[in-house]
Amino acid sequence: MAVKAQIEIELLRVEFKIQIKKSGNKNINTAGAHYNLGRALWLSNKPLETTLAVKEFDAVIPFMTQREPNHQILSETIIIRDMALKAITNFDTLGTLSAWPYWKPPTARWEDKLDMTQLFRELLAMTDHEKELTISANTMLQGLHQHGLHNFCSPLPQLIDQTTFTEMACDEIEKMKKNLRTTGYEPYTNHPNY
Repeated sequence: MAVKAQIEIELLRVEFKIQIKKSGNKNINTAGAHYNLGRALWLSNKPLETTLAVKEFDAVIPFMTQREPNHQILSETIIIRDMALKAITNFDTLGTLSAWPYWKPPTARWEDKLDMTQLFRELLAMTDHEKELTISANTMLQGLHQHGLHNFCSPLPQLIDQTTFTEMACDEIEKMKKNLRTTGYEPYTNHPNY
């Protein structure tokens, strides 16, 4: 998935360069190319690419505000730029990375706890054991697998309550983040233009 996303970003960079040669900087099609490249960079959920996305969006906004103030690209660019700025703030917070680059945005541990608490409640509701307030180890593994935690291998008790589930799942997410940090989470930086 990451390779496909990087290829798409490269293709959009080439498309952007072609659009500049064809139409110049002051053209709505060039603004659209800026937007498309920025959106692909933002969707990577990686620090450097998100920062580059903000630069692309910042190139679109003044032009579109002046020339096409009611155009849909302008409103979408402003919304996505604000979301990207929030993600950059999250990246600047120590320990906040994405456990799933190119899929989900960066999260802090407290956000992971909220997600895992919600997942536990959904799993509990699916099993019709809401009165017991526990789920089976098998249900936990299936739920975590569907959530993207494919390598979960900690020993599990027979029945798991919400606190145990949340802590174990968050610990696994933290392991994924640390693993990515040490084995290839480095931003894709070999671009001469950036």
